[in-house]
Amino acid sequence: MKMSPLPLLLLALLVSDKVLADDMSMSMVDMLSDKDVMQAANACLSRHPKGDNIFVENVYPMNRGLVGVVTADSSGRRYDCSADLGTGKVRSSEPIIEPRGPLFVSVRQMSAPPKGECFISNPVVIGRQLQGWLLMQTGKCGGVSWDGIAAAVKGP
Repeated sequence: MKMSPLPLLLLALLVSDKVLADDMSMSMVDMLSDKDVMQAANACLSRHPKGDNIFVENVYPMNRGLVGVVTADSSGRRYDCSADLGTGKVRSSEPIIEPRGPLFVSVRQMSAPPKGECFISNPVVIGRQLQGWLLMQTGKCGGVSWDGIAAAVKGP
């Protein structure tokens, strides 16, 4: 009697998908506690363009022995980096292009218009009732920066 390899193949795929799903549920802390992941994260940090306060924003598993690392700095620049888990060699590091806006901020969040060097605030009014502000980039800053928004946020 000849058996089809299809049931075994399906079982192998189910098991591999389960293992992959389990790996993907690891937290950033769990991943960074692995020496190979830490080596890759440090390599990605060194590849980020020089600036102040460069840090790791996210770490995520990839296939083919790679790990993804999102690096960021205080200016708002973010890079998506992939590095080899075995060697720590960076395979790619590309800037993450953020949308330039506009960005709406509700009056419920801020009682005064947000002020920043890189954007302007325009009031949004419906029937004489202030709804919030529409923020637009001015082009004065090199990248996308919404600095100044956090300072204007209302307290709880």
